[in-house]
Amino acid sequence: MSGRKIRSFETLILTVFVIGIVLPSSTEGFFSYNPFRRAATLFDGHDFWSQFRQGFKQLEDAAEEEAQKLESTISHTGNQKKDESSSTELLDPMGSSDIGFSGGLLSNLFGSMGAGFAMARQPWWKGPNVCVEREEIDESQHLNHTDETSGTNGDDEEGGLFGSFQFSSCQQTDVKYTCTTKIRNHGIRKTFVVKYQCCHGFRRVEEKPGCSEVHLKSLLETAADVGAKDFVQLVHTSGLEEKTAASNLTLFVPSDDAVRDFTDSLQEANQVEFYVPPAFARRRRETGMEGTSMRDIVLGHMVPGLYDMSELVNEQVLYSDNANSSVRVNFYHAPGERLMTANCARLTSVNNYATNGIVHVVDRMIRPVTKTLAQLLAQDSQFSVFISLLSKSGLLQTLKEPGHVTIFAPTDSAFEKLDPTVRSRLLDGEACVGNVLRHHLIQHSVCSAAIQTRLMTVNMDGDTLSLERRPDDGKLFVSGVQIVAKDVVGTNGIIHVIDDIIMPDSARPVTGVLASHNLTTFLSLLREAGLAESLDSMKNVTLFAPTDEALARPESVSELEKLRTDKDRLRDLLLYHTTGPEVQLCDFSNDKELKSGLADQSIRINLYATLPFFTGAVTRATAQCARVINFDNRACGGVVHEVDKLLMPPTGSILELIEKGDNYTLLRKIIKGTGLEDDLSGDGPFTFLAPTDSAFYKLEEEDLKTITEDKHLAARVLRQHLLPEALCCTGVSATSWPFTNRVETLGGRSVAVRRDHEGRVHIGSAMVQDCDIPATNGIIHSVNRVMVPHGNKHNGSLQKFGNPNVEVFLYGL
Repeated sequence: MSGRKIRSFETLILTVFVIGIVLPSSTEGFFSYNPFRRAATLFDGHDFWSQFRQGFKQLEDAAEEEAQKLESTISHTGNQKKDESSSTELLDPMGSSDIGFSGGLLSNLFGSMGAGFAMARQPWWKGPNVCVEREEIDESQHLNHTDETSGTNGDDEEGGLFGSFQFSSCQQTDVKYTCTTKIRNHGIRKTFVVKYQCCHGFRRVEEKPGCSEVHLKSLLETAADVGAKDFVQLVHTSGLEEKTAASNLTLFVPSDDAVRDFTDSLQEANQVEFYVPPAFARRRRETGMEGTSMRDIVLGHMVPGLYDMSELVNEQVLYSDNANSSVRVNFYHAPGERLMTANCARLTSVNNYATNGIVHVVDRMIRPVTKTLAQLLAQDSQFSVFISLLSKSGLLQTLKEPGHVTIFAPTDSAFEKLDPTVRSRLLDGEACVGNVLRHHLIQHSVCSAAIQTRLMTVNMDGDTLSLERRPDDGKLFVSGVQIVAKDVVGTNGIIHVIDDIIMPDSARPVTGVLASHNLTTFLSLLREAGLAESLDSMKNVTLFAPTDEALARPESVSELEKLRTDKDRLRDLLLYHTTGPEVQLCDFSNDKELKSGLADQSIRINLYATLPFFTGAVTRATAQCARVINFDNRACGGVVHEVDKLLMPPTGSILELIEKGDNYTLLRKIIKGTGLEDDLSGDGPFTFLAPTDSAFYKLEEEDLKTITEDKHLAARVLRQHLLPEALCCTGVSATSWPFTNRVETLGGRSVAVRRDHEGRVHIGSAMVQDCDIPATNGIIHSVNRVMVPHGNKHNGSLQKFGNPNVEVFLYGL
């Protein structure tokens, strides 16, 4: 009732407020009494914003006055429900709903039109045989307690008019319609939940209003009808027939085949006593001699209350009549179906209603679940090594706490299969044992039924695990390791037993990661230089490892042949591929310099956006202009990034390399005296498009003479070849017009950057002949053409403009 009054009250506020603005003053007599008329009439003859503020202030005052009248009504309603949290009644199909308008002005104005729509398409929950359950939650007391402890005033925080509000939200499933209304009204904070669902004994029928009656049988009759006659016989044998008739229950009944398989196996093993007299069972519990009886197992399939599977959520835990033995419900998405399990037993038939309960059919017997994962592992001697390592790493506590964890538990014999050195390091707490253990744990429930063919999941170490079921024999594997025992359910998760160790890269030494990723050439170089063992002993190290393909290129082979004659130089080159501390992809930033393992040398990281129009989307990363093609291969104590070429440490600045280069005789002569020496030897980073001698000889003799003698013009020309950024050839993608990228030169020009169909890089009108010559302050690209300003592109005469903004490039136009 209180919800209806509140909604009608707030609807009246909004209606009168809007009509007072829109309708003319002639509508004054429309209302016999309006507590908000004074607020609405203040809008006449004033500035809009002044009207807005004054009108809302008066509205707030009127709302407070009305709220005081309403508070006593709500308090009276609350006192009536003080001793009951909810109630259930049969919904009158022709009665008015608590959700919506209850009458008054809007009903008079629009009632007939609304009724027409309602007759055309009435919601099913307004039809016959629908029960409504109401729940009222008073949050005011909790708020007052919070205010006392925090020293704040809840009313003040709600903020005037906008602190007094009503918010409703509704959602519908196949069998239920639920509306939640939250009310905040000057210190009154309440939540009303109204649920509409078919009354017991009635079902939804498509295209029919309300719910239709169905013929219901008893729980045991229903169970027998759905193929669980053997379970019904176990109920009779255990003396539980009266229990199934005396209260509302949800039964998870195993099929006849499941019961026969279970009883046959247990009788052979003599593990279960089919009947234990109650008095003797009580004496055994008192003396700690309790065993598992068939009565306990049957009770573990009975859950008090009514639980429709459509109303449950994943990982929801129910408690059975067997000493609160838990039943964990899980949902999985499988091809063409929604797969459901209860304690990892697959549900094959659900929501079979009976006179006093619901029956769900499962494909196996459900064992009583009363122990945590830690307790289950501890009671089995074959997991002694695993338990010891979990305890040392601090992970055992996680398996004692409530939650939902899946464990792929290796047996002691699995540890025996490890290399003796690796096993020894693990048992001593070394070799990143925490990484190994977290690789065997998942923070959600994965039952074997969820593995139809192949399933991917993420473990606690953040790595991906592959779960697979072989189609020929049904055997289960996790990352190539066979699961030899499945679905051992605990109160906080599931255990699958495996016969080997899942050894992740994050638990291997750096050299082990190199071997597992087929970086064998680089690994052999490390061993040749005597760095393999020292690298494995390093902590917090990053390695940029060239692929075998990169080291097989002619330029790499030639360079390595020179260095193999000098072991110290080979060692220096390999150390240049290392840095510390550990740097992962998320730590990369453009122009970031990493101090390498080679003294006084650094590795420059660059990031590039290679997609047209998406200039902010980084799609490529380089390390010293070598493309990083495989990121974040974690190792024990470090991380390995694969790169597509050998990293060469720079031997000088751009200017120093130009002075040493055999192909830059004319370039050195032209640079001298232009004032660019400081730029080319400065901090950078710069990219210098260095024309070779042959590029200069392509110019007319008169033009070459002019550039050589006129240092002012030479400086302007060379600035068009200097980029104020590090642009590696790897950062240039294959694009075509109009999807070309552009870069700014130091001379203020914007030039196109592209890669043609043969993979050659073009910057402006020049083509790069020799890419990515590393310098301490940037990069040198040898180019085949000089970009010079010309006044007439047809006759080629060089014109010396005073304003560089009117220069025209001869080549590339």
